[in-house]
Amino acid sequence: MTYMLLGPEEGLKADWLEEERKRKLQEHPDAEVHQIFVGDDRGEDLEAVLMQPSLFSSFRLVIVKQYEGRTAKDGFEKAVIRFVEEGADDAELIILSSEKSKSRISQKLQKAPESKVSIIFFWELFDNQKRGWIQNAFRREGFSITPDATEELLFSVDNSTSELRSIVSSLSLFFRAKGQEGREITADDIQQYASQTRGEDGNTLFRAIADSDLEHAEAIMASILSSDASAPVRAVSVLASRFRMLESFERARKAGHHDERAFEEADCLSPYPSPYPTKGIRKSEWQLFRKAAAAYPLEDTERIILYLGKMDSSVKNAPSEWQPIILSTLVATIIHFKGRETGIAVNPSPLMDSL
Repeated sequence: MTYMLLGPEEGLKADWLEEERKRKLQEHPDAEVHQIFVGDDRGEDLEAVLMQPSLFSSFRLVIVKQYEGRTAKDGFEKAVIRFVEEGADDAELIILSSEKSKSRISQKLQKAPESKVSIIFFWELFDNQKRGWIQNAFRREGFSITPDATEELLFSVDNSTSELRSIVSSLSLFFRAKGQEGREITADDIQQYASQTRGEDGNTLFRAIADSDLEHAEAIMASILSSDASAPVRAVSVLASRFRMLESFERARKAGHHDERAFEEADCLSPYPSPYPTKGIRKSEWQLFRKAAAAYPLEDTERIILYLGKMDSSVKNAPSEWQPIILSTLVATIIHFKGRETGIAVNPSPLMDSL
């Protein structure tokens, strides 16, 4: 039998593969499991494993990964077709590919009887399905999770359940290490975990600026500068996206919408990449944006956005030795002068320690 597992949802695909592996090992405890990687191995290697009976086991489970990377010359498709046509009672072939259609799958495989070839697609879950998946995953680990924390994960993690599984496992280990087995995980817990494991970035910088805390903002910038060469550029880009979201929220309130409606309608029309959605402000950040709006009214926010747009090219093009001075000026200009350029750098600064 040959199974072809297609589609972008790698997490569910891995779940299916693990269940099938367990089933086959229960039926054949002495089974051999072979993994073949397209790009690293050759079609001849796959053909040899499939067509030559084992001397030491009654069954062979053969798994081919990265099948989307095959070429017309590497012999993989030829080996698969031969196995399907000739068959083998003592072997099963499972092929994993990220392909989203059957367009590159040989017609011989597509038209093969279902008793010989089964093509299964794995698609990304809808948000309501992901919520249930997250809750069940934490329950299996011995934890529970609040609705707000579930939303936090959905906003901060890629669509694939493989990414969700990784963060569920990491969070569970984190709280077990702190002796908090079985606790309910909240949105604050996830933000705390993220800040401890991910380090400082444009999002933590925005929080410090919302607090009008220059010392903390400069300390965050110093940490960003010490991480890697492109981190300051990313931080300024994210900061601009956050202020654009703040501008949208403030415009909605000025138009007469109550806060909840303004949060839901806020839209980030930004040229900058951002890990956050471009529509709506998540509930866990409502207090943050209320604080930012109090510190930076709409007129100030609009000025800061223009200032950040100008500074974006300065940060990108500045020599590394000048970046601490430029970034120190940037955070001071936002916090103390609300985006009004004074031409005066604020010194001494913790950013200078990174030189």
